[in-house]
Amino acid sequence: MKKLFISLFVLVFIAIIAGVGSLYYIKPDHDLNLAYEKVPLKDRAIDMVRRVSPELILTGEDLNNLSKKSVADNPRVEKDVEVTGASFTLEGELLHADLNIIWKNRVSAGLQMTYRLHWVSPNVIATVEKAKMKGIDLPKSMFSDRIIPIGQELPKFLRIKNLVWGDGKVRVLFEKPTLKDLQQLIGG
Repeated sequence: MKKLFISLFVLVFIAIIAGVGSLYYIKPDHDLNLAYEKVPLKDRAIDMVRRVSPELILTGEDLNNLSKKSVADNPRVEKDVEVTGASFTLEGELLHADLNIIWKNRVSAGLQMTYRLHWVSPNVIATVEKAKMKGIDLPKSMFSDRIIPIGQELPKFLRIKNLVWGDGKVRVLFEKPTLKDLQQLIGG
């Protein structure tokens, strides 16, 4: 009986050590936050119209700030999962995200996500391509698409035709404004 009790105690002790080790292993590597700088899309768009240019350039940093704003506005990204920090980098039409999350308000973890970006007016939709936790692949089905609002930040008369991804930036191509749109712009 004594051997059974000692074996059970050792087994419980090993399970506790394994559980604590697992929690330590999955904790975030980087101290990230959801602070972002406002991207002056409206001002840039009006400047673009004044220059009679049909496109607006968004840098990778702009997309990082817009993505962080999207997450900060809605940090609960999945059931029982809240994002506490994020960092985004753009590579072509792929958006790489380092996320610090809290699961069920108890367990902190770091996730690495890769999203494929595509334009669905008036937003950029980020579809999960790859998800990892400390190098361990996670099923894509665990995560839903993210929305990065762009069109809502622009003046109403500007309508985005398409987005072109590449070279660490995004070219926003606009439809030509109608005569009525231009009259509204100059107050006529």
